[in-house]
Amino acid sequence: MTKPIVCIRQFLDDDLPEIAEIFEYGMMLYAKDDSMSRHCWREYVRKSLTADLADNQGTYLTTGGNFWVATVKDNNGESKVAGMIALEPKGNGEGEVRRVSVHSGYQRMGIGRKLMTHLVDWATNHNFKRLTLSASYAERTPSVAFYTSFGFKSGESFTFMENPTHEAFWMFKTLP
Repeated sequence: MTKPIVCIRQFLDDDLPEIAEIFEYGMMLYAKDDSMSRHCWREYVRKSLTADLADNQGTYLTTGGNFWVATVKDNNGESKVAGMIALEPKGNGEGEVRRVSVHSGYQRMGIGRKLMTHLVDWATNHNFKRLTLSASYAERTPSVAFYTSFGFKSGESFTFMENPTHEAFWMFKTLP
């Protein structure tokens, strides 16, 4: 398959159904192969879809952050959301990179890299001084190597989820 033409644009409310599907797929990759783990991750997805993802405007846009989607044209020439990324301001020039995910049918095509490059450039141009994000070494997600390739460094670990336990850690990047 040839690389699609990718357009990065700001999130629109009409994108939410496609965003929800992409987000759920990405988060469920962290679930282990047992019913308790799958249940906990589904619950996390449900809560996220009724919290920040249901209020992109209030969580990201009006607070000085942003939320972008990557679109590609399907076989009928229609734009389809293929990925997403958000930046939530945390004060003192710091922003948390959130909701980084690419649709399963468009992975390994450079879409995640375009989204992250767009976010880092935007954050730099809007006077953010430091970016943080949470990550983990889940078997089925190559995210840590991806973030490291952008200059993110590993920081403190924390328990993201209990019962079942899911350990994560902070990563950070200082901007010019």
